[in-house]
Amino acid sequence: MARNDWGWTQHYPLVPGHEIIGRIAKVGDKADKFKVGDLVGVGCMVDSCRECSPCQHGLEQYCEVGNIGTYGGIDRFDGTPTQGGYSTGVVVSEDFVLKVSEKLDTKAVAPLLCAGITTYSPLRHWNVKAGSKVAVVGLGGLGHMAVKLAKAMGAEVTLFTRSMGKANDAYRLGQAVWCFLSMKTR
Repeated sequence: MARNDWGWTQHYPLVPGHEIIGRIAKVGDKADKFKVGDLVGVGCMVDSCRECSPCQHGLEQYCEVGNIGTYGGIDRFDGTPTQGGYSTGVVVSEDFVLKVSEKLDTKAVAPLLCAGITTYSPLRHWNVKAGSKVAVVGLGGLGHMAVKLAKAMGAEVTLFTRSMGKANDAYRLGQAVWCFLSMKTR
């Protein structure tokens, strides 16, 4: 974002931050799913057009008009740049807000709004269930989440890794099947 590596037009000032956990401070006149004080989470989008085919089928990330990012996007109603979770407040369409249980540790919930969604979406898309076979390549920020989610869905998971340390980490996550990849250098 700072160097515009992705080629997006940026509008400044820009306040980043996704994986947002917070409490509702205000509720718009047309919103009825949440009330002031509710503990909620927001991922990487705050709105979309809601009218194109992908939006109509629950695939807002593929919005043909352009989904509105948590930060660095342009609000479709007033044209102002969206500001992220490190700002003093964010404006989010209620359809992009998730209720968070008061019983959960908010520090543990926040990563679910990025790495969790990133890895859960394909598992859901491919209908992973008990008996499914899932391969995970690497055990980084996404890989460990994929292993945990796929195991929770009852899948048989195989981890591909080049690191014995990561294989041991996978074992601690309840993943006993792994394939060690050796890399030869010249």
